[in-house]
Amino acid sequence: MKLRTKSILMTAAFLLTLTGCGDVSAPVEEPAKDVSTQPADPDSKEEDNEEQTPVQETEEKSKDKGAKGRKAALVTDGSSAMENGFNQAALMGVETYADAACVPYACYSAQGDTEAAYREAILTAIEDDAELVVCVGPDFEEAVGSLQEEYKDVYFLLLGGVPKGAEGEEIEIAANVHCIIYKEEEAGYLAGYMSVLEGYRKFGFIGGEDRSAVEKYGCGYLQGIDAAAQGLEVDSEVQIDYWYVDAALPVEEIGEMATAWYRDGTEVIFTCGGMLYEAVLPAAEACDGMMIGADVDQSEISGRFLTSAKKGIESSVVVALDDFFANGKKWPGDLAGTALSYGAREKCIGLPMQNDAWRFQNVTVGEYLQVLARLRTGEIQILADTEELPETAVSVVYHNQQEEEDS
Repeated sequence: MKLRTKSILMTAAFLLTLTGCGDVSAPVEEPAKDVSTQPADPDSKEEDNEEQTPVQETEEKSKDKGAKGRKAALVTDGSSAMENGFNQAALMGVETYADAACVPYACYSAQGDTEAAYREAILTAIEDDAELVVCVGPDFEEAVGSLQEEYKDVYFLLLGGVPKGAEGEEIEIAANVHCIIYKEEEAGYLAGYMSVLEGYRKFGFIGGEDRSAVEKYGCGYLQGIDAAAQGLEVDSEVQIDYWYVDAALPVEEIGEMATAWYRDGTEVIFTCGGMLYEAVLPAAEACDGMMIGADVDQSEISGRFLTSAKKGIESSVVVALDDFFANGKKWPGDLAGTALSYGAREKCIGLPMQNDAWRFQNVTVGEYLQVLARLRTGEIQILADTEELPETAVSVVYHNQQEEEDS
């Protein structure tokens, strides 16, 4: 997979200095700034559209021309765009660039978790004249895989995945598609490593099932905990409870498991996958436990968050949009048909250090930066194989069904 060394944060900072509408895009109307995540009124109807579309636009649309002519479109899964996670960060990236460069945009959300619903969400954006469709997450892999050939004059930015065929098989990435893959394993490693240095010894991991990003987070988390424990020669004291939850499992049952872990001595639980943190947070608050967030800085949600395994989603989206619009509204040759991997080397993953987000009491920012530097130079090598979790010197108790069946 091709690596890109362009500084994401530098480019994002440059865009924020824009004071007017330059040559990036000639706006056909005022950029959409009121991006609400509230569902449209189910009783409202369009006179010329009797069919109910499985797409919900997150922008108020009172007239057809209110959504027509959008140059950029953000398409998310059925969860709220403002979920303190992946969708929210992608939305902020689109907003940051669109506001700075005066590029009109609109947001869409698929209603349903099927490939047909994801495809229909993208098609609605295309029908509204979107020139660049930003698709958030691996749920859109098959939809983009089919539409990239059908709509060769439309461009796609796929975050966290690559186009796939109808059976989930790998296919060639078309020239109108650019993909960004994040090295979640590096962020997970840092979160686990620093937590051990802080003094914690009993850990938990609860992740959404069948998600490559979640698996990479967990894989890195295990390796970070293990490396730090061996370095301190405390590996015999460290234990990790590891669980991939079924998507259909009630929130109450997830909370009950988290409560049981905390009461049994677990000190920190890393949650990643949609809104899983909401199921665990009440348990953490009731049991005086700590949590690790994912994707974005979640410290403002609660004081229970020790840190967050963070990806530079917003910055990477800003850079990609700048590349696209500054190149005449098409992908430059080095981006067209590519999937680029962003991690520590590209300054695109890490732990939040600003203001109150740094909650480690026994570890300094300087010590963290030393570990981060070793990761950036390649001195620290992390396995990212999600097919098989790494062997560790520390004790790991697997709670997911597949592991229990194999044991």
